[in-house]
Amino acid sequence: MFTCFLFQCAFAQSGFVLLKNKKLSFPFIFAHNLVIIPVEVNGFMMNFLLDTGVKETMVFGKSIGDVDHTIFKNKFQGLGRSSGIDGILTINNHLLIAKRMEDKDHPIYILDNEHIDISSRIGVEVNGILGSRFFADYRIAFDFLKKRITVFPKNDIPKAWSKLTKLPIEIIGSRPFVEISVQQYKEQINGKALIDMGNSDAVLLLKNRLKEYEIRPPSITDYIGQGFNGEIYGLRNRIKELTVGPFHMSFPLVAYPEMESVQNARIITDRIGSIGNELLRRFQIIFDYPNRQIYLSKNRNFDKFYYLNMSGLEIVHDGVKWEKEEVPVALKRGGSNEVNFDNKMQFKFILKPLFKIDMVRAASPAQLAGLMKDDKILAVNGRTVSAYTLEDLTNLMKSEEGKEIVMKIERNGVKMDFRFTLQDPLPFIH
Repeated sequence: MFTCFLFQCAFAQSGFVLLKNKKLSFPFIFAHNLVIIPVEVNGFMMNFLLDTGVKETMVFGKSIGDVDHTIFKNKFQGLGRSSGIDGILTINNHLLIAKRMEDKDHPIYILDNEHIDISSRIGVEVNGILGSRFFADYRIAFDFLKKRITVFPKNDIPKAWSKLTKLPIEIIGSRPFVEISVQQYKEQINGKALIDMGNSDAVLLLKNRLKEYEIRPPSITDYIGQGFNGEIYGLRNRIKELTVGPFHMSFPLVAYPEMESVQNARIITDRIGSIGNELLRRFQIIFDYPNRQIYLSKNRNFDKFYYLNMSGLEIVHDGVKWEKEEVPVALKRGGSNEVNFDNKMQFKFILKPLFKIDMVRAASPAQLAGLMKDDKILAVNGRTVSAYTLEDLTNLMKSEEGKEIVMKIERNGVKMDFRFTLQDPLPFIH
């Protein structure tokens, strides 16, 4: 699953200022290969998805309250089957990140979010999208192992960066592009790719931009993600190699959106695709928009295999429920030592997530076992589903080929058990 929000829009320039002009480091949430950061907007804390694929900042629905400074409406186009989504521009917004990165006059578009549902698909509340305005004026480093972002003062170039690989990028419509090379047989195809942090896949290729390119079997028809224009469908396969600068990555998964999902998107003439966070997370990466370059260094994820969800299930949040949890009573005796009495228990009630199946890929192990869209998940491999996070369930379905999955579900009020074995539908055939 990935989100792909692509548009261009111009408005009066405003920007972030790094207070105290000192290096700023803060943590981020990495869920479903998407980077989420907390941002204070007009005094309210909100979660934003960081996305290099867009320029403007957007909020879903009326999350920031009444709109006092409406300027105009705009329609945003991207990948997907529908005709786009309306946004209302508001001005004079105050944004503060980690107490020290501030924009006092930040334009925000409030979107009609009827067709955008990121939160239920990644298991983390997401209130909006923060685009290239975050990256525009400073060098910004991402450490995907420590899950930390570091913002450097404008004149600060650490000596350690001399050991990193520096690659040129083009900034077109406020979005970063880099040259890549893809190879699925002996031939190589070179072209320009958007560096898209709003894309959770490794690689997305635009088939209509690749001359004489045939998608190598095996391939599968799959749900690819959600864009401004609705749901995105297409094909997936593996290619032999993808190259970015001196870095060669073997057998990455590639998504090919169908023509119907691409037809309304505004795409620059010589672009052949995108690279997303499943690839970027294998590096320490530093964006340097002011100097039109990025710095890259391999991390320990670099040589890891590109795993696919082998179950064929798209699982989403389906609300929450109150659940009773037993807690042993702890009494203090003789100072700070605690004595637990096994026969004395108390209870607390906590909110636990509910999950359901939103989609089942055709001919997948889950479909062949009989699982269906809208089945409510009760337990997985003997554990009640409330013991899992959505990320846990996704990782389980990617864990290892041949692993058996046992699911208890509820369908139309009837509880049912299903069993299937994870199988990679895209083995690379040499």
